[in-house]
Order: sequence, then C-alpha cells, then structure tokens
Amino acid sequence: YRLPLDYAERLAAFSLDVRVAGSGAGAAPTVAQGAFGNLNFVRDGDVFHARVERSDFAGRGVLEIEVPVRRGAHAITQSHDGKTYFFADVPLALRSMRRAVPRLVSLVWDASGSGAARDHGREFALLDAYFKTLRDGEVRLTRIRDVAEPALKFRIADGDWRTLRKELEATAYDGATNLGAFVPDPAVREIVLFSDGLSNFGEQPFPATRVPAYTVSAAVKADTLRLRHIADRSGARFVDLIADTPAEAAHKLLFATSRVMHIDSRGASQLVLASPFVENGRVALAGQMTEPAATLRIVVGHPGGASASFEVVARAGQNNSVLAAAQWARLRIAGLEGEYDLNRAEIRRLGKDFGLVTRNTSLIVLDQVADYARFDIAPPPELRAEYERLVQNAAQRRDTDRKTHLEQVVRMFEEKVTWWKREFPKDDIAKMAEAKINGAVAQDAFMRQRADSAGERASRTPPATPATSAPLAAPAERPEAKAMQAFNGGSAGRLAKAEAEPSQTTATIQLQKWQPDAPYAERMRNAAAADLYRVYLDEKPGYANSTAFFLDAADVFFERGLNELGIRVLSNLAEMDLENRHILRILGYRLVQAKQPGLAIPVFRTVLALSPEEPQSYRDLGLAYAAARQPQKAIDTLYEVVIRPWHGRFPEIELITLAELNAVVAT
Repeated sequence: YRLPLDYAERLAAFSLDVRVAGSGAGAAPTVAQGAFGNLNFVRDGDVFHARVERSDFAGRGVLEIEVPVRRGAHAITQSHDGKTYFFADVPLALRSMRRAVPRLVSLVWDASGSGAARDHGREFALLDAYFKTLRDGEVRLTRIRDVAEPALKFRIADGDWRTLRKELEATAYDGATNLGAFVPDPAVREIVLFSDGLSNFGEQPFPATRVPAYTVSAAVKADTLRLRHIADRSGARFVDLIADTPAEAAHKLLFATSRVMHIDSRGASQLVLASPFVENGRVALAGQMTEPAATLRIVVGHPGGASASFEVVARAGQNNSVLAAAQWARLRIAGLEGEYDLNRAEIRRLGKDFGLVTRNTSLIVLDQVADYARFDIAPPPELRAEYERLVQNAAQRRDTDRKTHLEQVVRMFEEKVTWWKREFPKDDIAKMAEAKINGAVAQDAFMRQRADSAGERASRTPPATPATSAPLAAPAERPEAKAMQAFNGGSAGRLAKAEAEPSQTTATIQLQKWQPDAPYAERMRNAAAADLYRVYLDEKPGYANSTAFFLDAADVFFERGLNELGIRVLSNLAEMDLENRHILRILGYRLVQAKQPGLAIPVFRTVLALSPEEPQSYRDLGLAYAAARQPQKAIDTLYEVVIRPWHGRFPEIELITLAELNAVVAT
C-alpha cells in the first residue's frame, strides 16, 4: 500500500491510522519506506493496527507498507445495493524470458516544465540497462512539450549511449505537456515514453500505436492510470520507478512475462482485472455475482507461446467484507480513467454509487435529506420518499425559474433595442445648449438692471463713512456667456461654418504598450534575438511560481516575432496549478490574443468543467469557438448564458452575451 506524503506546506497536525485485515500467515505488515520508520503494528484478532501522530509535519516522498499475502486463492464478497460483488486474489506462477529489443526505437522524452521534477537519475539507470540489452541500433529522440519537436537520431554501438545521454542531460524543461502532439514513426518497432502523464495542453490523447509503447514514470506526482492505459492497450508495460526497485523496473522493461489473456465465469459478470500482468506472483480481479456461486476461469499466456488456465470459486455469504464492492468499483474506474473524456459519466456514477472520490466526486457531509436532493445522491431507503418529493419540486422550480428568467431577458432586450433606436440629432443638442446660454444671458441682464436700480438708490442716500464705503464692482462675466462665445462666437452660423471647413490641425491619441519595469523584463528586452531564450531560461528558476513572469516573457517573444517560443513560454501557465481556473482563464485569453483559438478551446473547456456555475466560463468558451470559426458551437455555448438564471453578482450578463451571440449569428 502506497500513500503519497508530498504536501505543499507543513501541517500543524498530522495523524495516520492503519488497519490491515486478513494478513497472510499471521505476519505483521512492515514499512518498506516512509517518514515514520517501522510502524508498530498491534494485532487484534485478524486485524493489525498502527497509529502515528505528528505536529508541524512536513511530509515528503511516499509511505509504503508491505502486507504479507495469503497462500492460495482467496475471495471476499459483499452485498451492496441489492447486488453481490466479489474480489479475488489468485496466485499464479510467473514465467519470464529476456526479450529482444528491436534495432530501431523511438524514445519520447517529456521535456515540459513539470519534467524537471522527475528523478532523472533513476531514468538514466534504466536506460543504461535498456541499451546494454539493445547493444547496437538506432534511437530516434522526440522531445514533447506544448508541441513535439523534430526527432533526433542517435546511433547506439555496443551499448554506448553517451551522446544521447548528454543530449538528454542538456534538456531545458519548459512549457506545458501535450502528449497528443507525438506522431509515431511508422518505421520504429518500439516506443519508450518517459513522462509523468499529466497532459494539460491540447485536445488529443497520446496516440494509439501499432507497436509496443512502454511508459515510464519517475515522478511522485503522476497520472499513473493514464500511463498504464497507454502501455496496456499496446501490449507493453508501465514502469513506476518510484514504486519499483531498479531490478524490478529493468525486469518489466526487458523481460517478457506471463500475462492474463482471457477471463470468463459462470455465475458472474462485469469482470475487471487489476492488471493483465502477474504482479508479485498474483492476479487480482473482481466482478458482480449473478448466482450464489461463481466459478472464475483465468487463461494465462506464458513467454514462448505456452498457456495455462486456472479456476477459483466465489460464494455469496462466505468471507464477507466491507471492501469487496468498493474494490470492484475502484478497478472499474481505473480501467475507465485511461479515456476519461469518453467515460466521465460512468466514472461519476460509480463514484456516487460507491462513495469513492474521483475527478467529479468528492467527500461531502450529508446531514439531512435536503442535502441528498441538492447533490443528487441516492439516500438510504428510509429517506427515499422525501428525497423523491424534494427532487420533483426542485425540477418544477427550475422550469419555472428558467421561464421567468427568459421572459425577463426578453423584456430587457426589448428595452435595450428601444434605447438604441432613439435618435439624438446634433441640431437638437445645439438648440438646447443655445437656449440654456440665452437663458443665462437673460438672467444676467436682469441682474444688471437690478444693480443699476440699486446704484440710483445709493446716489440718493447720504455718503457712507470711508470705513464702510466701497465702489460697486462691475458685474463679472458669467461662465455661460464665455461658453456661448466659445460655442458660436456670438453667431449661430459659426457652428455650420466650422463643420463645413474643419480645422487643419487634428488631435490624435496614441496608446503606448505598457512595459513592465521588472529587472528580468528589461534584461530580456535588451537581449539579442539569438540569446533571448537562454536569458529567459536563466531567469525562469527565480520566478517559477509567478504568472506575471511568464506573461511578460511571452510578450517579449511575440514582439520579436518568435511566436512558437512565445506559445511555449505562455503554456507554462498550464503547469503551475492544474485546477486554478483563474490562471487557466488568463492562459486562454492570451492564446486567443496570440491568434491561437484552437489551443485556447481545450483550456476553456477545462475552466468550464471547474466552474460551471459562472457564466463567464460559457462565455469564454463560446467566444473562443467564434474566434476559431466554429459559429454553431459558439452560438450553442453562448446561448447557455442567455437562458440560465445566474447569481445576482452577474447583473445583465445575459444582455452582454446576447449581443455577442447576435454578432456571431450575423456572420
């Protein structure tokens, strides 16, 4: 059992509780590696228990617990939701034979930014054993990042691969991971892929191959299910250099071993294998029982063409366990994860039905029946009636809300159209301004007349003392009068003359591109074109977690006309935080700005999957479709924003999107 412990930060409190049931021969589990030393397992009947607590814990690496296996075949069963499931562990004799490595091999090297975190020492040790077996041949090296680079050819003579190793050691790990960018060479007879499997750029998966495609992972953070799927479908093997010893890894890569060719049963269906290969001398499989007793038949093919069959019987009610149903569901999900986009609905159903965490399901607290209805999770039987009532009411309420919302959008749209149809003639504006100014002049005359009258009255009164007397100031020229002079120079015809004879001097506004003043930006701007990428790579380690760095650096490449490198630098945003929709949105916007909407579409699809409750997710994707000249997809996606009721923090987003939708329709 392996538990990753690579936490982003130190944990104030950490506790681990391990219970191991059914350990073979009564032997206690042991810790093969980890941060806790050898855990103290205490036996309680057929269960071994260990507990550890830590404060201010900084986990690293992987905790690996070795569990002694039972002798002979062993099957457990469980009744779940009216069905009976079994999980069987069957010992099988493993045969192996050193295989011949073909003379022409394709080495696919993941050179994306995350590739720097792989354990290259283990990878090179495995390649050393591989080329010693190859001895003489040709290797075609293809580095993949956001794109696949042209293949480089290397001759291997008597197992000497030093030139190829120097090339690999000089790899600059940069950009996103686009496994689908690789195009198999029809001439090669074998493919070896070194990657963490975390493909985050582009739409296409790693291509299906006609020749064996071995996959190798040397990263703690890896999509092992994807890598295993790539290998299994081609008849090759997946090698996990973190879990396997160097000898085990070399054996998987260089030896042909026994594998399950076929499984069938009498009394069971939905059969799934943990792996078609015999692991540690055993094969694990699970399924649903259709009869009280099921006989399972396993056909194993050995190297050299020999085969053998084995049978194991599972009986409902015997060896009951709370793990059998979940084990079947886990194996089923693992088999579906290799093509997640095609199987996401079934994965989601399995996660909900069996209470498992998947990409689309997480652990939540269900305190009352309303929680089950809100998250569409089947409740216990005693809550079923109330659950159905709440679900039906919610469906009716959604229909009513959508109709009301659509009617409101129609009213808002009609009001907007009415406003746009209003006319505002320039003559009316001039008349209004002149009337206002004339009114001000009239008021000025009235005030001046009052002042003159006051002066006459003052001349008939006795003179004031010097301390209190003051000359009457001339009335100040009112702003309205100045405005009138500036507006028409005292003549209504001046405006028409100005329109007929425009001034020779015209005012212009010129926008200057903002340039960051960070030291790295100035250094890159001053670098020669031939040195620019080297300067960028030199600065990159100091800003590995800065989105601004990659955005600024990409702008410099685009300004120099180095668009391919600009896209590569920009794609690093996909590697920074795989589920940060804000970073991914920025990446999508910049890709559209760089006239690469085809690359932006899968990015915005990921954003939509992460935040479907935000209208901007649909709007961004729809506009990307429009930029990619896929108008019908753009219209369908933008229309979702129009017809759905949204939270109040998105006021009138429907009108904005409706205008954009109509602009697409007009094309």
